[in-house]
Amino acid sequence: MSGIEIENENILGHLHEAMDRAAPSTDTTSSLGIEYACLRSMMLEPQNPTMWNALALVYMMSGRAKEAEAAIEKSLDINTSNAWTWTIWGDLLRQEGRLMEAERAYRMVLELNPSDPYVLKHLALLCSARGAYPEAVDLFQSLIPIIPNNQDIWDAYSFCLKKC
Repeated sequence: MSGIEIENENILGHLHEAMDRAAPSTDTTSSLGIEYACLRSMMLEPQNPTMWNALALVYMMSGRAKEAEAAIEKSLDINTSNAWTWTIWGDLLRQEGRLMEAERAYRMVLELNPSDPYVLKHLALLCSARGAYPEAVDLFQSLIPIIPNNQDIWDAYSFCLKKC
């Protein structure tokens, strides 16, 4: 048995165990029910980063940061060129207060999708928060043409311009 086959078998074993723990709830409106639905879908596609990303979001919404981190790391093991994975990773790191790491994750998103308005906004705000005003101004200038009617963005941009 190859290393990949062993890893896939381990993944499936973990998914079976997690599903057994989550199985009592079939209510898809509860986080446990949603987790179960994600795990059930992952049984069909354990090498699909989208499934791992969805599971990470469920964990994030239920305050389970360590599990979310493990799911995102697995998604990144499968595919590092998925902008959505890096966005979720950045959001998780930002929520945990790991701002420099969040910034790096958001920068990866921009490598893959340079005009992602969500990431441009959060990266600009992170740059502004650490006092990197010229960089924040550049990011806001990329963002404003995409969402020109967002007053919060204009306010943050004005603030950064005054600080330059």
